[in-house]
Amino acid sequence: MSVRAAIFAAAIVVATSAIPWAQDKAVVGMEKSGPFKPGNPIVFQVKLNEPLPKGAHFDFRISPVSADEEIAFGSGEPVDASQKVFRVSATLPEGALPGDWHISVIWLFLPGSGWTHTTIAPNALKFEVEGKPYPIPTKAEVTVGH
Repeated sequence: MSVRAAIFAAAIVVATSAIPWAQDKAVVGMEKSGPFKPGNPIVFQVKLNEPLPKGAHFDFRISPVSADEEIAFGSGEPVDASQKVFRVSATLPEGALPGDWHISVIWLFLPGSGWTHTTIAPNALKFEVEGKPYPIPTKAEVTVGH
């Protein structure tokens, strides 16, 4: 390998490894403090530390703290031309588990990608969903049938 090819290969490795680090923090806030009710709208403001690259999008997911139920909201709409501030709005499902909720993950999809392991780290925002608590199965006795 020539010196020029080696330098080019090293530059590609450095450039691609820097991409996740450039998009690693987001500040998430809410227009209304809650509590929220199942079936009602919920709105988040997401402020990225760097502009979202052209053609990229993120998948914003929330979850109850007490269960691993993720609800995906998508990227939402940019608030201004900076591509750093987004408004993410959706409706909580009718059967949303009552209690404390949080942001479970923000997946980052760069242009042309269909799958990713890259995430954007959000702040530790928690909010409350109202509702009547209901039991969730946590154990099962399993036997082999005949």
